Amino acid sequence: MNRIEEALADIVSIRQQAAKKQREVGMADTGARSEVTGGAHLDAVTRVISEVFISAGIPRECIFDKRSQLELPGFFRAEKRWDIVIVNDRRLIAAVELKSIFGSYGNNINNRAEEAIGSAIDLAKAIRSGLVGSSSPWLGYVFIVKDDETLYRETKFRQPHFPVDEIFQSSSYLKRFEILCSRLVSERLYNNAWFVCLNEETGEYSEPSSEMTWSKFEAAIKGRVGEELA
Repeated sequence: MNRIEEALADIVSIRQQAAKKQREVGMADTGARSEVTGGAHLDAVTRVISEVFISAGIPRECIFDKRSQLELPGFFRAEKRWDIVIVNDRRLIAAVELKSIFGSYGNNINNRAEEAIGSAIDLAKAIRSGLVGSSSPWLGYVFIVKDDETLYRETKFRQPHFPVDEIFQSSSYLKRFEILCSRLVSERLYNNAWFVCLNEETGEYSEPSSEMTWSKFEAAIKGRVGEELA
């Protein structure tokens, strides 16, 4: 088992423990596990990404990834908390956002899209305004979704006035998530994205898009650091 497989297995383990604790106290499984874990289920993935930056040559003291000193200035709001922030010589080198959805896709999909788009646009304007000491930091987006049968069901749209983009017609939640991540990169809101489906029972995972795999995400980090240190 490699580093990233271990990190994804850690997500499964933490969520299973949270589910067990819920059952012990008589809580129904209505999505509260994400509240119970409080974001801790993504810590192992965060560590692996930080290790990639370190192995590429970024000093550990330049990496902020432990729930402190993660705030970056915005333009439309004062600041926003990212999941990994790389700062060297008072310049923002990179920032990474990690998100997950483990159920209630219909309720959460637009929320995740709004968060990702808003955070990127806000930071982009802050960058242009000279608030982070650099003009071209590397931005990464990690999106992990629960792999279950609901993910593959065709979704419906009301379309009361105009039809939705043709690419979304007859699409599943999985396809909509993939389109979101792909367009975040193609529209240059983020430099790279890693999109992964994780089976919460077995720990097995898949990467639906060949353009948004862990290997390409890791290579992009190393490439960006190489440019910074050149």
